[in-house]
Amino acid sequence: MTTTLIWVGVASLVGGVGHVILAKGMKVVGAAAAGSPLERTLSNPWVILGVALQATFFFIYMALLSREDVSKVLPLTTLNYIIVAVLAQLLLAEPVTALRWTGIGFIVLGVFLVGRT
Repeated sequence: MTTTLIWVGVASLVGGVGHVILAKGMKVVGAAAAGSPLERTLSNPWVILGVALQATFFFIYMALLSREDVSKVLPLTTLNYIIVAVLAQLLLAEPVTALRWTGIGFIVLGVFLVGRT
């Protein structure tokens, strides 16, 4: 189970970083006025990196599912919520309010409780 926890942590970190980098790239794509949206999306290095990280998360997740029950693995990936909130605040200057942190805390607490059963 220790190896599983390490890989879930790696997957959560890769997935969380991927979410934020993809959001960064898509904000650039959405703000641009020239060129086709598809071309801007496919040529944006932030989008490409975000998609690559999301794909890496997906493959790690599939490997985890080949060894553990989905009811164990999926709840553990809620670390994504914390990682995304922190990185969105630091890298994208998104406001993460106390109410949002409270909600994230409830999600993590709920997952912890579910995982204990």
